[in-house]
Amino acid sequence: MKYQCCACSYKFEGSQIKDDFKNGVKEGFLCPECGANIKDDMSGQTVFDQKAKGTYSFYAFLLVIFFLDSTIEQYISTPLGANNWLVLGILFGLAVFIYGFVNRGLLKETNVLTTQRVSA
Repeated sequence: MKYQCCACSYKFEGSQIKDDFKNGVKEGFLCPECGANIKDDMSGQTVFDQKAKGTYSFYAFLLVIFFLDSTIEQYISTPLGANNWLVLGILFGLAVFIYGFVNRGLLKETNVLTTQRVSA
């Protein structure tokens, strides 16, 4: 698991954490880059969760596709059999592709946890 320092935005592995308990740091850990006293913000949010664009719009669009599927199908195909599932799959795939394309720079940050400063 990786962390992102809230002070300098440096991303580092959990194995790089500096524990400075001997020198009086009783809570949290030190950033290996800037030395700020930080801790996991315990929100469970990753950098991707905070910065991703259109997440709620993406989920809303998927719900609209799912609930309006029969309405969409009446205009696309006459027999509502296998074509119904094919069009539904294509629409879901298109939505996933667009969401991935918009957030392509953040996909590598899905396992980077956020931090917060330790209050003195």
